[in-house]
Amino acid sequence: MSHIIILGAGVTGLQTAISLLSSPSTSNYKVTVIASHVPGDRSSDYTSPWAGGDWRSSASLSLEDSEVREWDKKTYDHWMMSLDDSVEEETTEAKECRLGLGRRMISYFWGADDSETTGHDGSGLWWKNDVRDFKILNLEDKIEVPKGGGAVFGIEFQSVCINVPRYLEILLDRAKNLGANVVRKEIKTSKGLVGVVRDAKQVILALVNCSGLSARNFVTKAEADRLFPIRGQTVLVKGEAKMGRSYTKIPNTNDQEVLYVIPRPGSGTTMLGGCKQSQNWNCEVDNDLSERILDRVKREGLAEELRSGKGGEFEVISAQVGLRPGRHGGPRVELEKNGPVEDIYIVHAYGHAGAGYQNSVGSAEKVTKIIRGLV
Repeated sequence: MSHIIILGAGVTGLQTAISLLSSPSTSNYKVTVIASHVPGDRSSDYTSPWAGGDWRSSASLSLEDSEVREWDKKTYDHWMMSLDDSVEEETTEAKECRLGLGRRMISYFWGADDSETTGHDGSGLWWKNDVRDFKILNLEDKIEVPKGGGAVFGIEFQSVCINVPRYLEILLDRAKNLGANVVRKEIKTSKGLVGVVRDAKQVILALVNCSGLSARNFVTKAEADRLFPIRGQTVLVKGEAKMGRSYTKIPNTNDQEVLYVIPRPGSGTTMLGGCKQSQNWNCEVDNDLSERILDRVKREGLAEELRSGKGGEFEVISAQVGLRPGRHGGPRVELEKNGPVEDIYIVHAYGHAGAGYQNSVGSAEKVTKIIRGLV
């Protein structure tokens, strides 16, 4: 029986295990997931639990992004199909709890024009015709637009919001039920991939590197230099927003700070954000930034239904920091070009930055296709 080892139990690693074990050509493989952190852990080094998260492709119309566009579409279609499937007498609430996913309308606003706002007709968004209920918003309608008055373009569509902690637990359980062996183990990074392979002391066909930012410990120095953190900070508040909302390029705002409101279906909570601070390794909560996040959401009036606290304030549950795994050149999902290590094939799947969830199904399918071709 062919044995595959997956490094990392974030959304990328767990979805890859599921894809391998549910694909007819690889379902009989032995799959072992080795990770320092697993669902339920709370560490800034473990990026997946800190995601917002929702589906909104950030891939461009460029040729370079064609594969990422394909991954994003596959994930959207997969999630929608899962939500479309019905179980007898199952309520919407029960289905969202079972899946960790929920359909929600989401509105997006831009405070300045860029390639995505070209023509103000959606033509700058490759996914315009691939998502449900897409429409251009009338900015003259003051009910659902940012109250600051700075938006130059806005859209709305049916997306999928994620109850991230629940979804990760579901992926873990599904991987185990399909036969994956999940091992919590601190990886000795000083030995690199050769050390991981030797420590396994087993006959292995391939090792899949889904280790996120930690991948820098398992690759060449030139490749490691391409990896960098994108710091994100969010505030979790009580109550579920009725829909998702996001606002970027906000006038008179630091260009590394954005606004988003992402309900976590079935959790009774909503994630407010946020920031995208490249090259920032600081895992401590910036209290001033938390205040700016809350003040910005209030100023723009994009989550009024959540202001249930004393004096019309948000009821804050927690503030948290996560480091997204950025990579110059975009995500790396490929067979190691330098050949096998100790006769074991190496497949890389890391560098998805803030798109790990929306890339997850398509990226995992590519890994499965690569491994299928090794036999």
